[in-house]
Amino acid sequence: MNKIGIILTSIERPQALKKSVESIIKYWQPEFTLFVGLQDDYNSESWKIIEMLIMENPTKEIRLYDLEYDCGISKARNELIQKVNLWGIPFTILTADSIAFDESMKDLPYLMPCLQKSERPEWSYYDLIGLQLNNRIGWEAKLNLIQGHAFELDFIEKPIDKHIYVTTETQFNLWPCDIVRNFWIARTEALMRVPYDTRLVMCEHEDFFWRAKQKGLVVGCTNLCTGTYNKFENTPEYDEIRTTNFRIGMQRLKDKYSLKNWASYKHLERTRQ
Repeated sequence: MNKIGIILTSIERPQALKKSVESIIKYWQPEFTLFVGLQDDYNSESWKIIEMLIMENPTKEIRLYDLEYDCGISKARNELIQKVNLWGIPFTILTADSIAFDESMKDLPYLMPCLQKSERPEWSYYDLIGLQLNNRIGWEAKLNLIQGHAFELDFIEKPIDKHIYVTTETQFNLWPCDIVRNFWIARTEALMRVPYDTRLVMCEHEDFFWRAKQKGLVVGCTNLCTGTYNKFENTPEYDEIRTTNFRIGMQRLKDKYSLKNWASYKHLERTRQ
């Protein structure tokens, strides 16, 4: 059995967190261990919600971690990835408190050969595979850095008649790319080689995938397993944190690469496929 750690960080969004964790529990697979990192105060509603869900689901491996308040998304993810690695779990799923799992997660075992060395030459080998995310704009692209200007995202074509993988139970598509949305599965060892830049409390996405590309990590995306992005009415505390951290993260990202702008886009129409 290939153990899979799911990492989920949250701050000041208790109801979104509750819906996300409930969906993971509903579509729980035997391979799963859930790592929840909370940046909230210990006596917050989020803590009470997760502790209650743990009590109500004693057969599920759910681990709850107290993170530094408002430590930033990069530091929070690094800490949980390190926890997954310390537990010796070879694969990691990144999700968010705004994402709900669905029943297609039961098909994850069919995807796993693509994350492992295989004797089947027709199966490509990937370090990280983006999963399908409904209700959220597509972000699967080739990624380049235009020095002094911006990150360039060249969105890929995803023709459904190519790159089909067939097993005895199902078939699915898998396409190569450089950057995907924040809903993916990866080899834990590969993530340890490309930790998030903790200075980027937000606006970490392009930086992470750009450095992954420089390290030689192989990235792809699939339509096999899906989740749904849900919008929630945010708490005032969350909105204030997000606004501040976005401003700080954006400036630090631009300073890091001497950029005038954040990103530029080619073939934006392909995000609507």
